[in-house]
Amino acid sequence: MNCIMQLPSNLSLPFFAYGVFRPGQLAFHRLQELVEEIRPQSVIRGALKLRDGLPIIDPSVQSEVYGDVLIFKSELQAEAYQRIIELEPDKHYRWDVTSSNGAAVNVLFGKSPNKGSVDFEGTQWDGRNDPLFTSALEVVEETLKANAEFEWDLKPLFRLQMAYLLLWSSIERYVSLKYHLGRDVTRKVSFLADEEAFVHALQQTVSAGRTVFRADDPKEKYTLDASNPKESLCYYYQIRSNITHRGKAVVRDHDRLKDSLSELLSIFRDVLSKGFDNSV
Repeated sequence: MNCIMQLPSNLSLPFFAYGVFRPGQLAFHRLQELVEEIRPQSVIRGALKLRDGLPIIDPSVQSEVYGDVLIFKSELQAEAYQRIIELEPDKHYRWDVTSSNGAAVNVLFGKSPNKGSVDFEGTQWDGRNDPLFTSALEVVEETLKANAEFEWDLKPLFRLQMAYLLLWSSIERYVSLKYHLGRDVTRKVSFLADEEAFVHALQQTVSAGRTVFRADDPKEKYTLDASNPKESLCYYYQIRSNITHRGKAVVRDHDRLKDSLSELLSIFRDVLSKGFDNSV
């Protein structure tokens, strides 16, 4: 279980955003309404590193990190920092004060930045370049196209299943960066059904309903319904752990998995694009 971070000692200082809270990144939506002014392309001393795919700063290195200084509305400063610490796990970050362009700012430096991290090649991190949002989705699409036909050796089925799990890894990465970096995956995924982009893409993509029963509880079922985003999300989530590999049902499993993979890939690509485009 992740511990909630403490608030910074001086809430009146601006916030130096270089990761998920930077304008144009997935978590900026949490702060957008609280921001009075943005000072783009600001600089602080330190070096960017990556740990678990997240950017952290090592302040001991004499280099430069670019980000944006967020100045919060005076009556909303406490609320803004509360929203920040609700997303960030304190195992990765610690608060400190540093100087950006001659002015004091609060910043999240990396805790023990050399442990479990790798050097970042560059001075600006962009979540759009996350491999789970780029190469992984290309692999999913390539696998889908190459395994559209059922074969009795089940290799296409297994490959589609692997691609489906990889797609869900990408989705879980998205909701982690946008809503919470902790481990409560099921709760984070549920937020997806409330996103306008998910609702719209679901309606545009799904033309017919389907039902899946839980393998561990056949009395419980989930229905894919373009008019019911929450139920549809449960349907897609259940598919990932509900594949059987025996008897004539494997043909149905292959087709159901292929259709679900094709639909969810298209839906998620739209959600991902809108998630970044709307965070400005």
